[in-house]
Amino acid sequence: MDNELSKKINALYVENEYFKDFNGYIFIKKGLNVIFEQSFGMADFTEMKKHNRDTIFCIASITKQFTAMCILMLDQWGVISIDDCIGKYLSDFKRGAHIKIKDMLNMTSGMPEYWCNSRWKEIEGITEEYVYDFIKTLEDYKPVGEQFEYCNSNYIVLGVLIEKVSGIKYEEFLQKYIFAPLHMERSGCIPYKPNLENIATGYKSPRIAHREKQTQLFSFFAAGSIYSTVVDLSKWDQALYTNKFINNRRLDQMFSPMLGGYGMGWYIENDKVWHGGDLPGFSTRITRFPKSQLLIIMLCNTDGCEESNMCHYAELVERLLRVGHNRK
Repeated sequence: MDNELSKKINALYVENEYFKDFNGYIFIKKGLNVIFEQSFGMADFTEMKKHNRDTIFCIASITKQFTAMCILMLDQWGVISIDDCIGKYLSDFKRGAHIKIKDMLNMTSGMPEYWCNSRWKEIEGITEEYVYDFIKTLEDYKPVGEQFEYCNSNYIVLGVLIEKVSGIKYEEFLQKYIFAPLHMERSGCIPYKPNLENIATGYKSPRIAHREKQTQLFSFFAAGSIYSTVVDLSKWDQALYTNKFINNRRLDQMFSPMLGGYGMGWYIENDKVWHGGDLPGFSTRITRFPKSQLLIIMLCNTDGCEESNMCHYAELVERLLRVGHNRK
């Protein structure tokens, strides 16, 4: 552990008006050495339980990099080609006749965001089929390949593709081909498995409500349904330095910035790759600096808000590590 870094981060938590809102766990690793890890706040305020390195959080849109890896694995196995239009494999997705799989991975498909549509309704017991059927009804597409637009619909449909061509459920694919090989034993997909313990409770932002549990439904599946821990995500990070899942050419595709600086499930900025996530009750961030093998994981069990959110938290910590956004 880096004592000097620990002092700086703890001072930040006491002194910075935004960082005081952080309620979660921070884990920082350099190479194979953990240089900082600590709980801030509580995993459960009712039972006054603090987080630890095995506490489970919903990781929200960090899910997308796992979905992208599944697609690239299927591409490497020859089951699909990311240069094909997705309609080749999903005949019921009529718009897919002109949208390549790689455009969906890169968020340049022109697809509209399903949950922003005025006709969208969350329901109890929501299923992936319900979401996919709704996405198929959307009309307000933009031209393919002309602009980046962050859109969960892309990755929902990619999850349907994984299930269609593999013949197994999305979560089963993850467990069989990623989680089990990496011994990510506390990772899975919502809903939580029975008898699973040490799960962080999601809360509304402290700037909006005082320790009020977040009970809103969510429906992001292959775009945001994974839960995990800092330890499991650290194992995932290490695997990305190897060819355990895909070859170098496909790794390069995953981490090559296209429009909007987005690769395949990752944002790329100079020597930094990262992705955040937000779901009701949770805000997350994983940041990698591959050249120096530095990893920063920040998992928070409160909503983000305009004044205080994960982007602010991450920037503050990165500045302490002297690897902020302005580094060239």
